Amino acid sequence: MILNSQNINKTIMDKNRIINRIGWVTQMKSTPPLTKEYIERQYRFFENQVWFLQENGFTTRMILKKGEKANDDSEIKVGDLTEEGLKFYLFGIRAWIAKYDKAKDRDKAINDFAFIEKKLAEFKAKEGA
Repeated sequence: MILNSQNINKTIMDKNRIINRIGWVTQMKSTPPLTKEYIERQYRFFENQVWFLQENGFTTRMILKKGEKANDDSEIKVGDLTEEGLKFYLFGIRAWIAKYDKAKDRDKAINDFAFIEKKLAEFKAKEGA
């Protein structure tokens, strides 16, 4: 089942459901093999996503401590996010990931906090916060 706004209420009940695990990307089989640079970029992007969620009060626990680096086991579960955090993940973080996937300059996209801040403002306006 793909996590989306139509089935969010059912998903909220399954707190252990993993919605993002960095190893899903960094450990996939690829031809040619994934480069060290590519894997490091994935770690940085995941860290930026987590830190953004944490800094904006969207998490129920500290997923990554300040200065802690992501690794293949780093993950975000439904229960790691507040209800509002899960909604924002679907609205904003997924849009950021999609933007990254299409970007020519992926290093720039990883650090495009202006984009995710704009998504946060849109989200708050939409949610009436």
